[in-house]
Parts: sequence; structure tokens; C-alpha cells
Amino acid sequence: MPRRRKIEIKAPELECYETLVAELSKREEFANFDTGSLRVWAYESYEQELKGVEKSLYRLDHWLAAHRNELFITNMQGERLLCKQDLAKALGITRPTLDRWLKSKWLMDCRDHSRTEDNIYYYSADAIKSALKEYLLKEDNSN
Repeated sequence: MPRRRKIEIKAPELECYETLVAELSKREEFANFDTGSLRVWAYESYEQELKGVEKSLYRLDHWLAAHRNELFITNMQGERLLCKQDLAKALGITRPTLDRWLKSKWLMDCRDHSRTEDNIYYYSADAIKSALKEYLLKEDNSN
């Protein structure tokens, strides 16, 4: 889900202020309102910036190499699956940061839906790596 930034405009600064006041004064709930306190809010969507992606990719590669001989869960394609706790450890970030990253458009599709019986969300390590690499490429191209 994209993040949103709130923008506030004081209604008296708008050209349509008189029309707005006239329209609102016709409504019963605005009969005795202070017209000077009238505000208009708008929400601007913006893309969340992921910080420390290069370092997190390095940590993920290192973590996967260090834990390659352990038993792990895989999906039908043989990709290693990580729960949120392990993924946060592997990326070297906190759980709240991981939750923000997972809500960003970059990592939204990395959740693996093949395992749903134990009520734990799993994420493909390969999908996470490729999504973060794609994010870095986009960042490099925009600079």
C-alpha cells in the first residue's frame, strides 16, 4: 500500500472560498461554523524509500550462505522460504522496518502463498533478493 502525505490548505486562500462558504452555510450542520477555520486536506501518494538496501542484500547473501546446511522450508519450485522473524534477521533489519518494506510496492509480491496451513507468512528468499536488486537498479537509474 503506498504511503500518503497529508497536505493542508487554508480555505480562505482559495479563489473558490466564497462559493465554498455559501454552499456550506446552506447545510444545517454548518449553520454556526467559523468560516476562518475552514481547511481543505488532500493526500499525496508517494513511494516509500527503502534505506540500507545494499547492506541488507549483502547480509541476506551472507545469512543464506551461513545457514545453507540447515533444514529449511521450500515452496514447490524449491525456493527457500523464510518467516518474518528469519527474514528480518537475514536482512539485518528490525521487524517494524521489515513490515514497512513488505508493504511497499517493491516487496508486495514476495509472499509465498503455497504454505497457508500454519498461519505463518513465508517469503521467498529468491523473490526478496530479486525485488531488492530491482529496487537498487531503479534507484541507480533515477540518480
